[in-house]
Amino acid sequence: MNIKTNSGLRRGALVVAIGLSLSGTVAAQEAAGSSTNATTLDRIEITGSRIKRADVEGALPVTVIGRQDIEVSGRATVADILQNSSFNSFGSFVPSSGSSAQSFAGLSLRGLGEGRTLILIDGRRAAVSPLTGEGQDLSSIPAAAVERIEILTDGASAIYGADAIGGVVNVITRKNYEGFQVSAGATDNKYGGDASEASVLFGAAGERGSVMGGISYTDQKISYVSDYPWSDTVAGSSYSNNYLNVLTDANGNRVAGSNLYTNGSSVVPGGCSGTNFYESTSSTGRTSCLYNYVGDMADTASIKNKNLFLRSEYALSDAWTINADIYVNRKNSTSVYAPVPESIFVSADSPNNTTGQDAYIKHRFAALDKRYTYTDENSYDVNLSLHGQLTDSTSVDFGVRSNESRATVTGYNYVNIPVAEQYFESGQYNAFDPYANSQEVLDAISTTIGRNTFYKQKEFNAQLTTDLFTLPGGVSSLAVGGEYSKHDYADIYDQQSAAGNVGGSSGNSAWGERNLTSGFAEWSLPIFDNFSADLAVRYDHYSDFGDSTSPKLSLRFQPLHNLTFRTSYGKGFRAPTLQALNQQDAFSADSVTDEATALAYGLAASSSIQINGYHVANPDLKAETSKQFSFGVVYDPFSWANITLDYWNTEIKNQIKWYSAQTVINRTALGQYLPDNLSVVRNSDGSIQAVYAGYGNEGLVKTDGIDLNIRTQFDLDDWGRLTSTLQGSWTHSYKVDSRYGSDEYVGTSGYPEWRANLNTRWERGDWSVAWTMNMIGYEPGYYVDYYEGDYSCSELKSEGYVKRCSGAYITHDLQLNYQAPWNATISLGARNLTNKAPVYDVAYSPTNFNNYLYNGYGRQLYVRYTQNF
Repeated sequence: MNIKTNSGLRRGALVVAIGLSLSGTVAAQEAAGSSTNATTLDRIEITGSRIKRADVEGALPVTVIGRQDIEVSGRATVADILQNSSFNSFGSFVPSSGSSAQSFAGLSLRGLGEGRTLILIDGRRAAVSPLTGEGQDLSSIPAAAVERIEILTDGASAIYGADAIGGVVNVITRKNYEGFQVSAGATDNKYGGDASEASVLFGAAGERGSVMGGISYTDQKISYVSDYPWSDTVAGSSYSNNYLNVLTDANGNRVAGSNLYTNGSSVVPGGCSGTNFYESTSSTGRTSCLYNYVGDMADTASIKNKNLFLRSEYALSDAWTINADIYVNRKNSTSVYAPVPESIFVSADSPNNTTGQDAYIKHRFAALDKRYTYTDENSYDVNLSLHGQLTDSTSVDFGVRSNESRATVTGYNYVNIPVAEQYFESGQYNAFDPYANSQEVLDAISTTIGRNTFYKQKEFNAQLTTDLFTLPGGVSSLAVGGEYSKHDYADIYDQQSAAGNVGGSSGNSAWGERNLTSGFAEWSLPIFDNFSADLAVRYDHYSDFGDSTSPKLSLRFQPLHNLTFRTSYGKGFRAPTLQALNQQDAFSADSVTDEATALAYGLAASSSIQINGYHVANPDLKAETSKQFSFGVVYDPFSWANITLDYWNTEIKNQIKWYSAQTVINRTALGQYLPDNLSVVRNSDGSIQAVYAGYGNEGLVKTDGIDLNIRTQFDLDDWGRLTSTLQGSWTHSYKVDSRYGSDEYVGTSGYPEWRANLNTRWERGDWSVAWTMNMIGYEPGYYVDYYEGDYSCSELKSEGYVKRCSGAYITHDLQLNYQAPWNATISLGARNLTNKAPVYDVAYSPTNFNNYLYNGYGRQLYVRYTQNF
């Protein structure tokens, strides 16, 4: 790939200049330090440290999304809020119809992946998604329950252990609330996926304790590809009703091959009628039956979320306090996609075969109707903790925790291949008129698939915090502690799917368990009034693969009352997932290019052909290790402005990567490196019998960039108050080095150089207006990236492959709020007010856009009513 750094620097500089200009002209902020009166700050716990402190700006870059920011966003889940942030550099997985992870919504800080971004709830790890076996599901966290979100954009394995390479998000739920609040809202989307929400919040406090909690409900409807005006209206699949040649390998095994044309046609006679079927004739006069699957295909899955959370605190004595936190989530999801496509063998004697020789029928089982997959997820998290103040300077904390996530997946209208082959062969299934088949026949060949999966974690933790001695800058504190946790994971497919007997389904079971023992220490050193250091180290021992030690050093220097410098350096690691270590072999009909195989089947050497692929686990995987460095400055140039600028740099060694079937073939042919469990097995004639693909360790990931945050506030006297926040993240480089070269991804398809959000809010009396600009830097369409050098972007644009060749992608959100005199708040808003279409790219056919970075909802109008009692 080509490195496009210079253009990125120009565009990055331009966005910074625009942000500074806008922020400087629209708002101002009164500095907290402008008061001449001395103020003693309470110690609070900051994400990225186990020691409570009073620093307003610490040594680590932490961005806070407050309760007001959450309400202004108009978004109902934490996933919606965080996936729109500038730190989600290249986008992340969203709930997708047809995916095995269907309802999962993740976050990929710095583009390093959902598995390298740690999600905490009130300082403790959120439950791992059972559908993926790694990463935490943000769609399960309702925004109504959240007080604030703290984003640590720096590696933090020394504090939190594995998975914190890319950074940490701490979702802090609401507490210290007294009263009763009811809220309800609805969203109408231009192109489907309408949503509704409701929540109840309550809280009470007594002399010795308090309790608060809430329930919430969100309902995001399914959206269909056909609702998008920019999507393909017709997408032809040859899996409809066509004859195929029967090819055999040297051992006589059947392999589906190229089209078999009889009398100028490959169409099964009379079998190309019905909704979405159509015939197409090539320039050579050959006719094929095609199926337009766009008419059936959903884009996003529907999700219904029900949540309950309770937080309580009780003072056992003046020195001892017990806390209990409970979180319960119930989620239902639905996805819809086209009827099953499958190749069914019919002998020359079959009533369904008019070719006079053995053949396959490349068939679309439309008579069975579309495939429907329903996912039911249940999760709970119970955390009990005891805090004791032993002396004025020493405290202890103990905690026990248990969380569990379970998912049951049920799919309808799939095909049992062995039974279908019997019915095709005998003629009991009529391939010439599929819709004429009786319900009894359809029921006989159809099957229901099932999948049961869970992830359980049980944990015990303890920590002692003490003040050691006094330095010129204050009290030096030390925190030491340990954790022990047990992890249990299983993902079990039904037997027919695991055996590869189900048409339209793939995947196989995985399971495993591990114990994790950890010890950690953190030492704060306020050496001078304006200079402090923080040392942290953590040791983790995994029962199934090994151990790791992660140190970190953070420094903070404040030469002026309005100027602070900060820097940190640390090491981290990421453990292999239980799924990657233990998954059972899963069959996959992978499409590859292999000259020997193609020639053995009588095809052109460059032909793509499906082979027997097996996706296998790798029990010898090693942990990824990382190094992180950051340097930043915090500056209050005026009483109304605050600016933070942070440089970050992350390197990951021993990258855990996926080796596809084609990669295994290519590297084997060149005699290049492959993990020991990956290989190609060939027949005596040189054709492929099977390819074993899977995970392995290889390569170095290097990425760096700059984060900019400008906050301003201006008091307009009788005209109210105007505030503005610009949050931008510019990725200078995202490079992956392997044994055979180095690739730069920034500036290529799917890897924008920068993302930014500019929020401006005006408040006067009972009224407020918020305007948010969401900006994504230019990223070329796949075809521009792939054909660069052969065709210009304008040429590809004229041919309809892309619709733009420069410029940022910008959408606008607007919200109007009214504080009613009866203690209520009414919010009216629009996301993507101008109904801007996502960036067009035919590489993502049939939706024609990258759903990691954009969505297809169009203009989203919403209303929300909140009543306080």
